[in-house]
Amino acid sequence: MRWKALFCLCFLLVLVSAGAVVTEDSASANALSGITLLSCSVSDFALSPTIPATGIAFSCNLPFYLTDCAVYSLNAASGLGPCIFSSGAGFLGNSDYRWQDYHLGLAFHYQELSLGASGHLIYEKFSTGDSYHDWTGDFALSYRGEDYGGEIKYLHAGLEDAELHVSVSSLIVPGVTGASTYVYVPHGKDNYRCATTMEIGDLFELQSSWQSDPARFGAGVQFRLGGFSVMYGIRTHPELSLSHSLDFGIQW
Repeated sequence: MRWKALFCLCFLLVLVSAGAVVTEDSASANALSGITLLSCSVSDFALSPTIPATGIAFSCNLPFYLTDCAVYSLNAASGLGPCIFSSGAGFLGNSDYRWQDYHLGLAFHYQELSLGASGHLIYEKFSTGDSYHDWTGDFALSYRGEDYGGEIKYLHAGLEDAELHVSVSSLIVPGVTGASTYVYVPHGKDNYRCATTMEIGDLFELQSSWQSDPARFGAGVQFRLGGFSVMYGIRTHPELSLSHSLDFGIQW
């Protein structure tokens, strides 16, 4: 509908004028409010280079159920010895605005400890013909133990939308893990986040989360069979419609 397209354009222009934001475009990221310490999804390499997974994944995200603003992304990762190489691309396009994010990453994994970095090329083009691009990087150090974990990551270094995430996690009961995150935003408002994952047998995993400022809830369910997985996630907003997202992945 026309009003959706107009709203989408206004929303995007507000983001651009504010220096944009770190987007969370996978079903896993929406369900966990971007807490990658609890994620083992290839779809989340755009948010952390230290995801402990290899494979390929496709994601589709409808932010605030705006079909004209659908974000599509493809991510892949491959291991070589103690290292995992990752790459991916995100794309949003309509007649008024185009956004693309390409990233390459490398992480060194030693037992439960991981250290990694990735580079991003972010490209934007408007219907007026104006276009912009930025080079930036993500850096992360994480520990994913059996009973507890921690992660420090710095996203979009050098840009106005840079974020520093400090996360801790703990095994609550067998099959249930919780995590909390403090997000420091140098040029914006800081926020808090918390999330949980729950294993249901070998086939299903339930994820849920909450964040402050703005207050948003996330939830998702993942189905796994062998190396194949499908996940559906949603996320609320205090004023806008639900965001819906879907991930398809194969891990090896």
